[in-house]
Amino acid sequence: MKTVNEIRQEIAPVFKPVLGEFRIKTYFSYYAIFKHNLMIALYQNGTTYLRISRNDMQSITLHPETYNLSDDKIGLQSKKFYFIPNTILTNTSQFRSLVQSTLDELQSEKQKIDNKRSTQIRTLPNMNLKLERMLKKVGIHSIQDFSETGYISTFIKLIMQGFDATEDLLFKLNGALNHQYIYTFTIQQKKELLQEANEALYASGLRKKFNTAI
Repeated sequence: MKTVNEIRQEIAPVFKPVLGEFRIKTYFSYYAIFKHNLMIALYQNGTTYLRISRNDMQSITLHPETYNLSDDKIGLQSKKFYFIPNTILTNTSQFRSLVQSTLDELQSEKQKIDNKRSTQIRTLPNMNLKLERMLKKVGIHSIQDFSETGYISTFIKLIMQGFDATEDLLFKLNGALNHQYIYTFTIQQKKELLQEANEALYASGLRKKFNTAI
């Protein structure tokens, strides 16, 4: 198998005019080509497979020389990567259009994922998917919902829904909104939180839950 630098020299005449600088990594028995950390093509033994955007899929499938990547040796099947013949590779404007369309689609998809992740409660300190699902059951679906509700009100909601609201959960909720991991909590901080929770429970008509003599 050739080195990455050898492959770079081999494919640079095709890719550099349309990509500028790009990165290569091994991918099974292929070489993956990246731009902006997005994998746009696979290369092996002089053969280029380009990831095709939805906008170009119909035209590329109708092209008489293209076909989708299928490698039974390593069990790699892809309906998104297509063999690109020299008639397209050597047509810089056509190849650039295909590559740019793919990059635009991948960047758009990445932005959607990043935007979704920025609202997910599981991304906060101390939180995980299980706790995120728990909060959703009391109507808290995003970080904004959580922030607006507050950690004490969220804790009360969970108790009223029958969840086992422990000291540990209280600390996690507080730490999540204050960007602090619970292992950094001081004894005094924990005591004040337990007292605050007891007062909120009492004000909500519920029995005090915690022993604050810690």
